Amino acid sequence: MFSFSRYGLYSSSSTQVANLITLMEWTGAFSLIIVGVLWLLNPLAVGIAVTLALLSWIIRWCMGGQPMFRTFISGPLVMLVISALIGVGVSYDRALSWPLFLTLLGSIRLFVAIAHTNLPPRWVGGGLVIAASLLAFYFVGQYGYFYYPYEWGVLPRLGRITGSVLPNLVFFTPHPNAVAGFLESVWLLGLVLAWEARRGVRIAWVLGVIIISYSLLISESRGAWLGLTIVLGVGAWLLIPERRLRLALGRIGLITITLSLLGFSYLVSSGLQIPLVSPTVDTAYSRLVLYRNSLNLWGDYPFTGIGLGDTFAFVYSRYQLLIPYRYLSYAHNLFLSVGLSLGVLGLLALIWLLISFYRFVIRVETKGNLSPQALSLFRAAWLGVSATFVHGLTDAPQFAGSGWTMPMLFAMLGLTIAAGQPALSESEYQKVTPALFSLNPWGWLALGGVVGILLGGLLVLWRPLVGAWYANWGALHQTQAELSPDLSDSAREATLKLAIADFTQALHLSPLQPVANRRLGLIALEQQNFETAVIYLEQAYQQEPQNQATLKGLGLAYLWTGHLTVAQELLRQIDNRWMLIEELRNWRELWRDKNKPDLATYAQRMAQFLVTEP
Repeated sequence: MFSFSRYGLYSSSSTQVANLITLMEWTGAFSLIIVGVLWLLNPLAVGIAVTLALLSWIIRWCMGGQPMFRTFISGPLVMLVISALIGVGVSYDRALSWPLFLTLLGSIRLFVAIAHTNLPPRWVGGGLVIAASLLAFYFVGQYGYFYYPYEWGVLPRLGRITGSVLPNLVFFTPHPNAVAGFLESVWLLGLVLAWEARRGVRIAWVLGVIIISYSLLISESRGAWLGLTIVLGVGAWLLIPERRLRLALGRIGLITITLSLLGFSYLVSSGLQIPLVSPTVDTAYSRLVLYRNSLNLWGDYPFTGIGLGDTFAFVYSRYQLLIPYRYLSYAHNLFLSVGLSLGVLGLLALIWLLISFYRFVIRVETKGNLSPQALSLFRAAWLGVSATFVHGLTDAPQFAGSGWTMPMLFAMLGLTIAAGQPALSESEYQKVTPALFSLNPWGWLALGGVVGILLGGLLVLWRPLVGAWYANWGALHQTQAELSPDLSDSAREATLKLAIADFTQALHLSPLQPVANRRLGLIALEQQNFETAVIYLEQAYQQEPQNQATLKGLGLAYLWTGHLTVAQELLRQIDNRWMLIEELRNWRELWRDKNKPDLATYAQRMAQFLVTEP
């Protein structure tokens, strides 16, 4: 029976209208997702999708109900949408941002539709497992035809053997990590459905779980394997009935995880080569380098981010690695991806969402009002979401080029709420995130203390903060001037002047502002004003001596001014030495073509030094 109270409709409303609203919610969600995933940016297609997404709200409002659902998770979702809209606005190419923005809107719409659906959660979960099984079948069946030049080893070879049986039906080539990110959250759900189904239906669910498992195996996604291993352990721990034993095993598990992390960190930092784990250690080291560089890049755009969508690659290459071509597509970390794409507002929204979600999970788990079957479904859902979040620590395709994985994450969030909501009363459900005005006196005192500390910090640090704000806008203007595909030469020049003015204002407020000094130095380096570049980059180096962009920029500035010894000390610290050597050889040829033999000689000598340097 349809629940009118969920939709806030008057009791006289017809069941047909209520069912129409349900249909429009699902239609609106999928229309936005399809338009976003397929990059259908035609105004007519976008207009139809947005209209369908709004229709259910309009109908509900006309029937006298609430146009939007208000839940404990509404706040972070609204903040996420606002930050995403800002991310579109600041993007150097909005054509790269609109698809992911529409996908995000559709994913949130799907979350709302699932979280408040009148369909049984088990049916919704079954639909998600079927969708995952279809993707897994495509991935397994076509693996032999996908172009994966960097996938080698036993598992990829096995995938190519089994993936060459069917004819070539490739219409898109998904990244293996993205496939794992899509499938991992429903794996436990498939196991639960297979375990609890009757014999005939059980076979179908078992086949789905098998093909999903095989897809996860040949994807070679260590992050997905780690996430599933952890949530399997948590799931088994929750099944222990004896509280004391559960607590004891929980402590042992935490100690084991901590020691494992410490041991793995030692392997990564020491550079020891152990045959079985060396590939994983090498991957971990390269990811840590990427995380450090991405965090430095975020420091240039902390308030706004670089822009939503597929914007990371060129921004990272140009302003962190100082190379003119794409090198890496995304930051491989959920928090860094969100922070870089959406700025601090989006990152706070993600953290708020996580806190609210797990607060809800804890309340449902401690309440214990669900039937055994409902509890198993609820646990499979929230543990599946947790597997994705654990995987997000090492990979995060949802907010990058593989945005088609995002709807599954939000769908599983919605399924968790739909499955767990019956355990709580309506008032308990709404109070998962406490209201501000429900604080007790001690809560108000703590809140006042926090506000006082923040205001005091603003009074003391207002000049550096405002300087960082101007530096952020200068970085955005510079990015738009140098990377936007739609600007004329005169517009690029004018926008670059805006960037220089922003950086200059930042230095007026805070003379040691590292971003402004570095960016002005790099602009001078680009314009071959090498002496000026040295002045600015030396100031930046004093504040951020480990930043690769500063090291490389200052090293090149010293090199082109003939200070080879100092340049050597800086350039030898660059992470990818062989890439730099190849770049210096290209510089040698470029300077020869421009009839600057002294600079060509400097480039040649530095390349030779780096080749022989141990």
